[in-house]
Amino acid sequence: MPVPEEIRSLAEGVVASFELGVNAVGRLIEQGLELLDGYRREQEAVQGRLRNALTLVGSLRRKDFDGIMGRILAFQLSRESEIKTLIRESLKKQRGLAARLKHSLEAGIFQEVERCKEGLSRLIDEAREEIFAFQREQEKIRSALEALEANTLVSAREFKKVIGDLETELFGADNKQVAAMGNG
Repeated sequence: MPVPEEIRSLAEGVVASFELGVNAVGRLIEQGLELLDGYRREQEAVQGRLRNALTLVGSLRRKDFDGIMGRILAFQLSRESEIKTLIRESLKKQRGLAARLKHSLEAGIFQEVERCKEGLSRLIDEAREEIFAFQREQEKIRSALEALEANTLVSAREFKKVIGDLETELFGADNKQVAAMGNG
């Protein structure tokens, strides 16, 4: 049974609107990823200042600082890469859903709209959950480093303790992941 022209036109409008929304979200995501790069550079600057301060005041060699911070830095880079991949894959799937929705509406399979809507909702929820977890991790790291930087008389021992506590908080009690990241 052919789909009436009025319904087809309405469906095309809905799909075009959906595609525009997905494209707008894509542009926002790309801008967000650029902000993430800027945030990483800012955090690297804090680490550099902390590194210099600890070598001067805290009697900690730069090499030792780099070794202690290595696991945290590897964790950050790994998580950042995971998040970027997740976001790009989510956007790719959203575009696929838009194409599927368009095809279904053109074919008159209107019950497919609900499945597409559920799929989109699930994609957004999964991405949101992972992004919030990433934000919490980054906030913990930032807070710890800023607290260390603010303490102008921080000792090497105190630095090691704060970083050890941070690793425990980020990685949990299972330090196998910590060791693996430090060796990677």
